[in-house]
Amino acid sequence: MSKAVVRRRVVAVALMAVGLAACGGNHGGGAATAKAAGSQRHEPSVRVLSQDQLKQVVVSAHDLPGIRVEKIGTGSQGVGDGVIHAMPRTNTHPDACAPVSAAVDGASGYSPVASVQRTIDMKDHSAILTLASYRAAEASRVIDELRAALRTCTAYQAGPMKATYKDVKATNDVPQGEVGVAFRLTLVMDPNDDTLKIPVSVIVTHQGSTVATYKAISDDPRTPATIPAGLVNAQAKVLDSAVHSGQ
Repeated sequence: MSKAVVRRRVVAVALMAVGLAACGGNHGGGAATAKAAGSQRHEPSVRVLSQDQLKQVVVSAHDLPGIRVEKIGTGSQGVGDGVIHAMPRTNTHPDACAPVSAAVDGASGYSPVASVQRTIDMKDHSAILTLASYRAAEASRVIDELRAALRTCTAYQAGPMKATYKDVKATNDVPQGEVGVAFRLTLVMDPNDDTLKIPVSVIVTHQGSTVATYKAISDDPRTPATIPAGLVNAQAKVLDSAVHSGQ
């Protein structure tokens, strides 16, 4: 295996885990959260899934044969439950890209009621899945704000390490029938080294008050990352059943 491939895979592993570092602290939701909370009384009632309920609705091999679902980390000591917090706009430059930056980490500008993160392994594919349960109409606002940001956001820096993302572009990768947003971008680890430019793909959907975020990367800088439609559809089916079953 070439050194370039090894370096890309090391970076890929780091990127897959970056959501935990970026979302592990309680940042607070700022004005966006306060605004949403204040308007809840005007929104239709929706079922908000609890932490335990989110754990139960993570897609499994029963729903999609051949996949392997694990917590972030190793074995039963891995993490991934209740780690997501609101992402302040000041973490991203320019701040107009904040919804995009947050989505890459499975988060948003709102503080969820509960969340889970899991790694999903399929044949020839892997992804990080984040399920976040929000209050009232916040889930749809997450989608709307992300869609609006993608109209103007083309590149940004984020986090204390000032990670650089370029080539941000909305795509049509959301499976037919699902409500959500999809986009691609490139993590630039070294502007002078093409082997350290990492393609990233993200799909964000929602059922009821639950937002599902899928993130995948490619270890080949010339090949876009792929999130299988079958995975998105299977998870959406499980979520939809939970939202309407009342269980």
